[in-house]
Amino acid sequence: MTRQDRAEVSPKVARVEGGASTLTPTSPSQARHGNVVSELIRELTRRERLVLMLRYTEELTVHEIAAVLEIATTEVERMLESIAERVRRKLTPVYGRPQARLA
Repeated sequence: MTRQDRAEVSPKVARVEGGASTLTPTSPSQARHGNVVSELIRELTRRERLVLMLRYTEELTVHEIAAVLEIATTEVERMLESIAERVRRKLTPVYGRPQARLA
């Protein structure tokens, strides 16, 4: 599927493929958290960013994403699982709760 085909499916797909947008934080804590998020996004491949955008912005199902990208549904599911695990690992030190000690 070409970029134009995907753009016809969703105008937002063309914007994601064209480049990332930047957000301006309004407080120091947002800046720190924004850096973590920016770093996470930079670590994703273009295809992973596209899958996330289609899933959570466009609210497409896994089957619809697979059809748009012309890949297997299992590949989309694997990608989403992999991304979620990487996000969890990256955010746990920043947002994780301290473990309670058992006496």
